Amino acid sequence: MLVSFGGVLGSLTRWSLSLVIPQSGNGTLAANLLGVALAMFFMVLMERKGITELRYFLLPGFCGGLSTFSAVTFEAIAPGEAGLKYLFINILASLVTAHFALRISRSLVKVRP
Repeated sequence: MLVSFGGVLGSLTRWSLSLVIPQSGNGTLAANLLGVALAMFFMVLMERKGITELRYFLLPGFCGGLSTFSAVTFEAIAPGEAGLKYLFINILASLVTAHFALRISRSLVKVRP
């Protein structure tokens, strides 16, 4: 139930982002990077504050609904779309975002006493 509710909110956030960034490839990349950054922040927050009840709502739910590998795959292999270069850019940018979001989150979220 929590994954479903989070997924709905994540999907609606992704749709709202597509209104702001209407270009399919750029919108998907922005949604995925935002999803990765938020997932890193939520993981650190839950780990350091001991908040585990929201894990399913936030991670596979909200962040899963916000980001999507299926759209990246379509845009990488469909004729006339972004191509494999886009796939590699998306993966590399996601890994770099995860690295920095994790470092920033760890510096911002203090360990619960």
